[in-house]
Amino acid sequence: MEIFYFLIGILLLTAGIIDFLWTTLWVDGGAGPITDRLATFTWKSLKRMSKKVPKLLSFSGPLIMTLTINLWIVLVWMGWTFVFAGSESAISDSTDNEPISWVERIYYAGYTIITLGNGEYSPKEGGWQIASILASGTGMLLITMSVTYILSVINSVIQQRSFADSVTAMGESSKEIIKNSWNGKDFRNADLLLNTFAAQLSTLAEQKKAYPILQYYYSENSNKAIAPVLAQLDDAVTIWQMGIPEKYVPNQLLLQQVRAGIISYLNTFKGEASRSAADSPPRIDLTEIQAASMPIVSKESFEERVGALEGHRRKLLQLVQADAREWPGKKEHK
Repeated sequence: MEIFYFLIGILLLTAGIIDFLWTTLWVDGGAGPITDRLATFTWKSLKRMSKKVPKLLSFSGPLIMTLTINLWIVLVWMGWTFVFAGSESAISDSTDNEPISWVERIYYAGYTIITLGNGEYSPKEGGWQIASILASGTGMLLITMSVTYILSVINSVIQQRSFADSVTAMGESSKEIIKNSWNGKDFRNADLLLNTFAAQLSTLAEQKKAYPILQYYYSENSNKAIAPVLAQLDDAVTIWQMGIPEKYVPNQLLLQQVRAGIISYLNTFKGEASRSAADSPPRIDLTEIQAASMPIVSKESFEERVGALEGHRRKLLQLVQADAREWPGKKEHK
């Protein structure tokens, strides 16, 4: 029976440490398998409950982060508890050298991984002393790297919301962005901001790949939400590239870089583009741009060129819907 406890302990430790290192250190690996399932389940549960209490979603990121850290601690704690149960005499009471109870083993394992242990209980000489040192090292590593991980995620959340603020400052819809960047002759006023956005998008995409938990940090203010803001910026790029005569548009290279950054971010999203017409984003209408006396291409030419982006725009819609939001400006098209 004792060897059975030992094997259970090794299994729990392996699961916890692999999931922990996978999530915190493997940049291209995303979240660990256990963390990913926990986060997905929690998010879906909160989405269902938020229909009655909308504010619940704003707690999703901190809650998932807290549950994740606690999950790692529990797996490592229980793992070492079962490992120390692998021998009745592995840990003894320092006062009478008698084997300790299960409750005391749990206490010893927890005390060892969270601190450096105490003098109430002592491991048997040899392998169990080494095991106690490893338990202490595992705990120190877990706590130190968890704090680093939390700080990195919070910093990434701030950068995402700062980026969203910068985009919406240009306009709260794709058409507003187009109109606000017109200087009476062309759209070159947007060049500097597009250059900044291109650099930021590259960083945001890599952060999203390294920290998938970012998608669960829900902002009640849609102007600070990355998903609808990306859709809004992408539509603006589409209008510049396909709806405005080339001699008036911002720098084409910058537009390509911004589009590439959006695609790079979109590639971190696991959802698949729907083929249902009901799940298509609203059609881009240039009437408002034309009414503002800005140059546009013919309607037929624009719609033909935008048709090539159908799959791309549907995947953007999937991203927006996964964030429990609607396509920016959708209500205007109803």
